Amino acid sequence: MNDPEVERRWQRERYWLGHAGLIPFLLCVAILLTVSDPAWRTMAIDLLRYYSAVIAGFLGAVHWGAAADPRDALRHARLRWGIMPALLAWTLLILPPEYAFVGFAALFTLILGVDRYLLPILDDAYRALRLRLSIIVIVSLVAAAVAPPA
Repeated sequence: MNDPEVERRWQRERYWLGHAGLIPFLLCVAILLTVSDPAWRTMAIDLLRYYSAVIAGFLGAVHWGAAADPRDALRHARLRWGIMPALLAWTLLILPPEYAFVGFAALFTLILGVDRYLLPILDDAYRALRLRLSIIVIVSLVAAAVAPPA
């Protein structure tokens, strides 16, 4: 049986670490919306694209962990999907930034939808957290896509 205090600490840690993962998204978009220096803008664009790809791969990897259970009827679907976010993100890196950001916004929307179908094993608090975090990420990427050029 789980210790309620351990569970509460785990929930808090998951909450804060999940929100900490938003910092690169928000910081890069803030730079794109407020800074006119081309060097800073180029750096923010590159960092946002690369970080988006890393996080997409991370979210796909969750499926590989879930597929480790041999009793899982969706094991093969989880394994197959688990690599897709990384592959799709990698292909988005070749696009011009404004298109890449739209593509990443669509990818994170797709990841969220697939996770809701393929990861029903995850608890309601995780799903609510992922929804909030995903909305912030998607809005950030759309803002980056429409940010005025320097």
